[in-house]
Amino acid sequence: MGDDGPPDLNQLGARIEAARRSRQEPEARRNRGLAGAELAWRMVIDLTVGIGIGFGMGWGLDGLFGTEPVFIILMTMAGLAAGVKVMLRSAREHFGQDAGADSNGDGR
Repeated sequence: MGDDGPPDLNQLGARIEAARRSRQEPEARRNRGLAGAELAWRMVIDLTVGIGIGFGMGWGLDGLFGTEPVFIILMTMAGLAAGVKVMLRSAREHFGQDAGADSNGDGR
């Protein structure tokens, strides 16, 4: 008896391996799409949280100082800017660029 086994089992083994390979290829494609969806949700959440925190801080400061819409507007805009900055950093990390260096090269 040889190590390879009967021809029927060899054919069955080859068919099983072919089926496994055909199932792994769509999974790899699916994972790439999932990574893109995860990035999109992460960016949406980063932006939303930045705006929400800015609004909350502005609302608190307006209540503290009695300057009703001033700090809400300013801090919401600051939160928007911070959210966009975090979104851009996430995109750079995802696409393999250096997240620490901006276009001016000073890392800020």
